Amino acid sequence: MPLPLLLTLVTLASTTPAADAARVSDTRIKGIRGGPLIGLSDNRPEALLDRRFQASRIKRVRLTVPFDQIARGGARLRLLDWYFGAAKDQGIEPLVSFYRSSASRRLLPSPASFRRHFRRFRERYPWVRTFSTWNEANFPAAQPTGNHPRRTAQFYNLLRRECAGGRCTVLTADFRADGSSHSAWWLREFKRSIGGGRHIWGLVSHPDVNRQSTDRTRAFLRATRGPVWATEIGAVNFFGKGFRPNLRRQTSAMRYLMTRYPRVSKRLDRMYIYHWQAAPGNRQWDSALLNVRSRPRPAYYIFFRAIGRRAP
Repeated sequence: MPLPLLLTLVTLASTTPAADAARVSDTRIKGIRGGPLIGLSDNRPEALLDRRFQASRIKRVRLTVPFDQIARGGARLRLLDWYFGAAKDQGIEPLVSFYRSSASRRLLPSPASFRRHFRRFRERYPWVRTFSTWNEANFPAAQPTGNHPRRTAQFYNLLRRECAGGRCTVLTADFRADGSSHSAWWLREFKRSIGGGRHIWGLVSHPDVNRQSTDRTRAFLRATRGPVWATEIGAVNFFGKGFRPNLRRQTSAMRYLMTRYPRVSKRLDRMYIYHWQAAPGNRQWDSALLNVRSRPRPAYYIFFRAIGRRAP
């Protein structure tokens, strides 16, 4: 979407009365009693402004934010302002997953630096109260935390202290359940470092869903205790060289995602579906419900049927 048009849409959205954040409505999968709450995982504000998304009546979204974005400012920060403004005006509850700096994927902050950036984020968006410590924290190819579970645990414990007394909710991290020995080691070290008590676990479960499996998820469930939020989960049309474009495969995976996968465990409290519309020029990843021309794919209709809503 062109930037001027996006700005216009966000401005129009911001003229609507804000809903009470404490009265976020629930959306669940029809026919699964006590199943997970359903949200959308998407970083593009135009998704929130799409009337078709609004027709879903989903009031929970998840987005990734560079841990130091407030300090860095610029166009990315203005985009965040638009995103959070649209979410607030529609009474949507954001879940923010922090991740690598836009300046360098290798930049691993100190705990003191991470706390300082978190406090700046809270000062700018005090009404945002749900966080995950780090996105795909165990994935060294993409995140500086990938070989540093103890440092990630420090970040998590720091955020818990910052959010003590019910000021906000913090997830451990978004663990990428890929079944690798590295990820198993990372999780063991992370658990040892955070200690006991009640934890809410974040989970990225693309590897299972797109193989129509629950093996990696079940291994994660055996290794942890407490509620699990699938913070990023989607049916892939294409991903790198391993998954070539294939809408038939995406449709089948989406059907599995919205019918069988949610039954994996009663501990699965939330699923944030990734994502709304395919981005022009993105040749690396596409699990969108709409194509680049904003036309619905079969996965779009499966999504709406699953939540018991009529697809516009």
